Amino acid sequence: MQQDAYGAQLGQAWGQLRQGSAKSAADAFEQIIKSAPDHLDALFGLALAHKASGQSASAQTHLEKCLALARAGRTAEPTNDRFMMLERIIQQRLKELGVG
Repeated sequence: MQQDAYGAQLGQAWGQLRQGSAKSAADAFEQIIKSAPDHLDALFGLALAHKASGQSASAQTHLEKCLALARAGRTAEPTNDRFMMLERIIQQRLKELGVG
């Protein structure tokens, strides 16, 4: 996964989401995903941007992909707590959508 190569773009996208600009944030996250389709942080951000915009079905789709990536990461790197924590956070967000 290319998590570090997109740090500046990712930071800007998260900033837009925190400021309440879900559409701008979604666009920024999607730009990252075009280059790195399995970028876990960008997919998670996109899911939250869609959730904030009331696009629950899209949010769920992206969260489910995030969950699969987090589980694969945990399997590949069982001592990396990041994937375990992400899995829990993603599951919580899915429950907020009424899934799981």
